[in-house]
Amino acid sequence: MRVRGAWPRSPCRATVLFAAAVALAACQSRGGGSAPPAPGQASPGAPLPAGAVQVLVAYGSEKKTWLEEQVAAFNASAPNLPSGAPVVVKGKAMGSGEAVEEILAGRLKPAVFSPASAVYVSILNDRWLAQGGHTSALAAAGDPVVLSPLVVALWKPMATALGWPKKRLGWSDVIKASRDPQGWARQGRPEWGRFKLGHTHPEFSSSGLLAVLAETYAGAGKTRGLGGKDLASPKTRDFVKAIEAAIVHYGKSTGFFADKMLARGPSYLSAAVLYENLIIESYAATGRRDDLPLVAIYPREGTFWADHPYCILADAAYVTPAQKQGAEMFLAFLKARPAQTRALALGFRPADPSVAVGPPIDDAHGVDPKQPETLVEVPGMPVLTKLLETWREVKKASEVTLVFDKSGSMSGQPLREAKTGARAFLDDLAPRDSASIVFFDNNLYPPVGPLTIAEGRGELQQRLDGVIAGGGTALYDAVAQSFAAGRARVKAEPRRIHALVVMTDGRDEHSKLTLDGLKAQLPRGEEGAPVKIFTIGYGAAAQAGPLQMIAEAGDGSYNQGSLETIVQLYRDIASFF
Repeated sequence: MRVRGAWPRSPCRATVLFAAAVALAACQSRGGGSAPPAPGQASPGAPLPAGAVQVLVAYGSEKKTWLEEQVAAFNASAPNLPSGAPVVVKGKAMGSGEAVEEILAGRLKPAVFSPASAVYVSILNDRWLAQGGHTSALAAAGDPVVLSPLVVALWKPMATALGWPKKRLGWSDVIKASRDPQGWARQGRPEWGRFKLGHTHPEFSSSGLLAVLAETYAGAGKTRGLGGKDLASPKTRDFVKAIEAAIVHYGKSTGFFADKMLARGPSYLSAAVLYENLIIESYAATGRRDDLPLVAIYPREGTFWADHPYCILADAAYVTPAQKQGAEMFLAFLKARPAQTRALALGFRPADPSVAVGPPIDDAHGVDPKQPETLVEVPGMPVLTKLLETWREVKKASEVTLVFDKSGSMSGQPLREAKTGARAFLDDLAPRDSASIVFFDNNLYPPVGPLTIAEGRGELQQRLDGVIAGGGTALYDAVAQSFAAGRARVKAEPRRIHALVVMTDGRDEHSKLTLDGLKAQLPRGEEGAPVKIFTIGYGAAAQAGPLQMIAEAGDGSYNQGSLETIVQLYRDIASFF
């Protein structure tokens, strides 16, 4: 998805039906808002009761643990509308940008939209009105259900090396560390390599958009009143460009960076822009690094709150009055004390001010309950639109190779859909990015490219359109050859993100290399993998195990695709660049 604008702050919804209060009392008497139901009780996946009203809630994945528990508890309480109809809530965790795209396309029809930030509520409404034929906003102003500030997550030893906690760190410290040719050697830790940063793609994710906005404010030396002159200022642009130069890659999901950061350690990322609750969650995560905990840095130049609004799509034609009533009942349930207390236990700041902030929001979990001290103002839609235009001009460019399986098993619709997905991927790359295509079957064919997207998109898409399926599968050889070529390009273009996107629909049967032989040719240094590898297993015959191992060796991710999802998968992977 490409963001068209951003958000003005909105007043909170204040009204809840009397029926919601009655149902809430019944829920609380059964222990609602705390733990999931016991076996045998109602759950989101259970068959709907006769005459039930289903309420679909599309929500930001950052609050998945809490929302899943509350959905299960609410459903287990057997709530009913005043009419007597049972209410069943179904939750769907997804990226905010993905949800907006799906809602506007009519493929997703939730009664409630609850992104991490109100930014995406206004983006949804802005794009809805821009479609034509609509005279009122789609999403009503929403109540925050939980809160969490945007922070920079740093490994504690690295934060200490930069002067934390005695020194308040900020974006200027990120620039200083990332620009230093000595890297972490400047702090006496040469084994840590260079400073590496991650944040999500601002056109797909609210945390990425807020990160770029915070960087821009810091570069302009302001906390409010950001305008077009600030965005055009060479000083501001150079500041943002310097921070973006430290990016390892972008991404669609804030949770992805948190999970991978914990799993892969400092060789993957020195720091990532996350939400405070994800820092706290990391202390309970399976496989967490006790010797290397994460701590939250609240940039001294200023940051934002993620307010997690709960927005009922009351003006959507498909939302019935009964679904609206059910949605308001669930909102009351989420704002009640049991659910808010549970949110606190999971690392969120409660939206209910009567629930006092306490552990685990404390220094024992890497966070500071007294922060953030400095908040910055959200500008209007025109400034945010210009912000994204500026970011596209200064962001870290990418060089990506599509490694494309054209074996005989791809004939027919599988090949047509894969071509459509690859074309969509190229469409989502920026003009300054460059791309290559390597076709393979049981043979490897000369690469097409690298070509800049600005000049070569048409040629790349033409070559995709003309490919014909045939032959067997030499996956491992194709990955090894493409990785070697990409590694050579790292030396020629060191300031780009270098990556492979590998798609195959079957098992390797024709490579000279074995899987172990391939892994030996995917070297990792103190900087991690020099070329990131993202793999797609297309269809039921694709072997997940080898593709997962290849992606892990390349500091990327494995994705399972099908005829129905391959196009979206390619577009999702484009968010990393």
